[in-house]
Amino acid sequence: MENYQQICWSCMNQYVGIQTTDGNTHDGFIAHVDGDYVTLAIPTNEMMQRWTGMPADDATYRQFGFAPGFFPRRRFMHRRIPFPLISTLFLLPFFL
Repeated sequence: MENYQQICWSCMNQYVGIQTTDGNTHDGFIAHVDGDYVTLAIPTNEMMQRWTGMPADDATYRQFGFAPGFFPRRRFMHRRIPFPLISTLFLLPFFL
């Protein structure tokens, strides 16, 4: 078994893919590593799906309004994965 804790530390804040022993695949940024788990910050399109242009619906307005050139920020969902369940960890390209 590989030392996935050390590999995750070296890939901190990078966009990775993780395949678990039960066949699930997760991709996201490594946000936290501790002794037993790696935490991924998985990008979601929650704000972008609700945003339909000017004027935006009330749910997407920020405290100071919706200014031209301002776009809603992407949200992240956190998922903790225990190291014994990781079967494969690989780097993924990330494009803005």
